[in-house]
Amino acid sequence: MAGFLDGLPLAVIKKTTMIKLTLNIFRLSLSDNKIDSIIDLDTGQKIKKFFRPLTGNQYKIYLLSDAKTILYIGTTKSSIKNRLRYGLKANGQNGYHGYKWKNYKMVTMFVWCFEDSDKDKVENIEAELAFIVRKTSGRWPVCQNEIHFNNHFIPTGKLIAEKLHRQVKSKMKNHR
Repeated sequence: MAGFLDGLPLAVIKKTTMIKLTLNIFRLSLSDNKIDSIIDLDTGQKIKKFFRPLTGNQYKIYLLSDAKTILYIGTTKSSIKNRLRYGLKANGQNGYHGYKWKNYKMVTMFVWCFEDSDKDKVENIEAELAFIVRKTSGRWPVCQNEIHFNNHFIPTGKLIAEKLHRQVKSKMKNHR
């Protein structure tokens, strides 16, 4: 994208371009508030379980979409399997009803791991990504429950969110 880093201090440019943003993308089939099957869309193979680094305890941003719409953006430090199970199984006990997207039959999940980032930085990227969705689509992610706003990673968090959004939009076109 022309002008992506124009006008930014060199230190911000170096930090932003050095961050590795490896995208993991899966198609999840759902029923009865659980995952029935997982297809790794990079390989086209059905997998039985998620793999490292998705099972590690570093921060992750995950985004769910259907064929055309971004449904939800979240963060977790838990294993992606544990976080999804918690949000899918929740039933309102203790006030948490779980994911609003849990009744969809099929969703695409995008996951990025952030090895060297803390909670504030990852939540800043999450908020910036949700705001980009709002700006580009005219609406917030349709199943979003909450967004954790902060100003702890500006402008780098915004730049990373822009990269993530471009990856998602490109992959959504390819995997319809």
